[in-house]
Amino acid sequence: MKKNLCGRLLEYGRACRCELKDTGWGMKLVVLVITGFFCGALATEYFGNRIYFFSGGVILSDMLLVGIVCLLSRIGDRIWHRNIGNILYGIAGALIFVCSCVYGSVGNEHMVSTFFAALIYILLLLSGRFIWAWLVKRHHTLFCGIHFAAGCVIWCVFLVFLFGQGFVDDYILEYRNHNTYATQAGEVDGFVDYIAQGEYTPVCVTYGPDGETDMATGTVDLSPYVAKEKKWHRIYRNFFTKHTRKGAPVAGKIWYPAEAENCPVVFMAHGNHSITAESYLGYDYLGEYLASHGYVFVSVDENILNERSGENDARAVLLLENIGEILKKNKDESLPVYGKIDENHIALMGHSRGGEMIADAYLFNEYDAYPGNGMFTFDYHYSIQALIAVAPSVNQYLPAGHETELSDVDYLVLQGANDQDISVFLGNEQYENVSFSKDGAYIASSLYIAGANHGQFNTEWGGYDIGRPFSLWLNVKNFITAEDQQEILKIASLVFLDKSLKENNTYADFLTDYAKYAAYLPKTLYVQQYETSDASFITDYEEDSDLETAPGGSISAEHFTMWTEEELADSESAMGKRENHAVRLKWKDTNDAYYEIMSDGQMALEDGGICFDAMDLREEADDEPMDFSVVLTDIHGNHAVSSVSDSVILYPAFPVKLSKIQYLTGKSEYKRQLQTVHITADQFVAEDGFNREQIKSIRFVFDRIENGAINLDNIAFVK
Repeated sequence: MKKNLCGRLLEYGRACRCELKDTGWGMKLVVLVITGFFCGALATEYFGNRIYFFSGGVILSDMLLVGIVCLLSRIGDRIWHRNIGNILYGIAGALIFVCSCVYGSVGNEHMVSTFFAALIYILLLLSGRFIWAWLVKRHHTLFCGIHFAAGCVIWCVFLVFLFGQGFVDDYILEYRNHNTYATQAGEVDGFVDYIAQGEYTPVCVTYGPDGETDMATGTVDLSPYVAKEKKWHRIYRNFFTKHTRKGAPVAGKIWYPAEAENCPVVFMAHGNHSITAESYLGYDYLGEYLASHGYVFVSVDENILNERSGENDARAVLLLENIGEILKKNKDESLPVYGKIDENHIALMGHSRGGEMIADAYLFNEYDAYPGNGMFTFDYHYSIQALIAVAPSVNQYLPAGHETELSDVDYLVLQGANDQDISVFLGNEQYENVSFSKDGAYIASSLYIAGANHGQFNTEWGGYDIGRPFSLWLNVKNFITAEDQQEILKIASLVFLDKSLKENNTYADFLTDYAKYAAYLPKTLYVQQYETSDASFITDYEEDSDLETAPGGSISAEHFTMWTEEELADSESAMGKRENHAVRLKWKDTNDAYYEIMSDGQMALEDGGICFDAMDLREEADDEPMDFSVVLTDIHGNHAVSSVSDSVILYPAFPVKLSKIQYLTGKSEYKRQLQTVHITADQFVAEDGFNREQIKSIRFVFDRIENGAINLDNIAFVK
């Protein structure tokens, strides 16, 4: 049997070799098409979406490839083998094809992507030769016809795969259709009218130094904060703009309410993108919406700093210079923005690198000198009260080598689970670096959104989070719509800004209990984490590595298979480390596992109850959401009991596929996020005699699910 099989394979191989004789040009044509298309697409990414840039990229790359291969072939034919040209063509095409696939396969392991890319490439080369044999060499036999048909099918499937949007994830729908995972939210009086377009008429004006705007401004020298570009980079940049780092334009777009004066103001900063795109125009939907609700919205043009690295400190300075310029315009009676802005109520908002940068700008606003060189001084000191970060990067700039730590400022961060640029929730790190004193009512809140990507928050960026041709490998069919994604940002921003800048707390509990408003939000999954300034922490697991100690108390655990304190990660990705520690607990085949914190003194349960962050580490949804009991015990041994499911739905990890290759491999990247559980005092069922002012211990009893794993963090009583 084995001999027959081997014999048939050998016979088939000889027949294929005969069929493929003198079909090298079929392979060369495939390589030229792949090389030309990919390089042409790359040219449009860097020089603009014009057909002549694409055509130029195709022609130049193919001419260069042919020239190099011909030159090397002449040398190689004399030294090695007469087919060296075909070999070189194959290698050159493979490098371009495989590298494009690996770079574009966000979320997948590089070795896996390389293997599948190489396999696809080999099939395309063989298909090209089979098609050439049939069409050009006219090998019209049944054997050749079968291979010709197979080659056509392979190419058709590949083109659909490459140029299609990808595949649909079903986990969001499964969770939402699962009764135990569905958020049962009722109506909230007045909220529909609240989030609708506001009562004011939005008006738009532009400002800049180039004479084509409604208000004239100047430029600012950013050379102390951003490195001088190389000559070739400077030539490239000069192709698109006359401005330089020494003369960066103070420019942007302002939306304001026609009928209102003395309004709170929001300054929006975009992130890094192609210099050919006007990124600051991508937030018009947000500016128009907030202006209708009585805000002035300024979208700052920082395009002069795009396609650079190590420039986030310069972005912060440019933002602060824009603030100063607009506040001056606010005092000029001849200008349309005169008297529109309340200078005492300012918020900063940023997307991507801009989302990281606003934290640096907040620091610089408080400083009198630049941390990188104290010889450059600052004199800003604006009344910045709130920050909104949208899919931010983190630690691209470290002031004097330190992480950016913020205190006593309201902070909101949003991130999409399907972000293919910042593919892990880096904003978690900045969230963890926000702290509060007890003087004031502050909040830090985060919202993690299943199905949201990076670019759809900006209408100029769209559905692809990395540039062509690498974006062809991204999966975008599992996104929520751009309209839904922008609607989430609009609602969250309005509630947060009203709370922070207008002290309107009517719907501020959206920032701590989104589920109450689920009926008004786009239909997807959300994970919310928050911290308020009235929290009194029992432990946040940052103090030491001793598992049995907590500040002012001791810890014990029973019936677990795993008990440790670990640094958290958002996913399997190494870059997903959060620089935040939590306890990890794992149990199997038991309902008796418990984790207990004993106080050396006494703790008090106030009306606000108890808060803690929890992360379900299971990778598959089952019939039961994560649930367990929280038991408070007073000094007399009396108990008060509640359960997590009475407060919130804890979702397991989101199984996200970011690239099309992940659908071939069947591999998901499991996205995990801490979710805040808030159990109020009246949600506890207390025994007679329970004294809420003299609590001795908090026990987490895992009595609802026999097998599970969880992280716990930031355990606190709240007022």
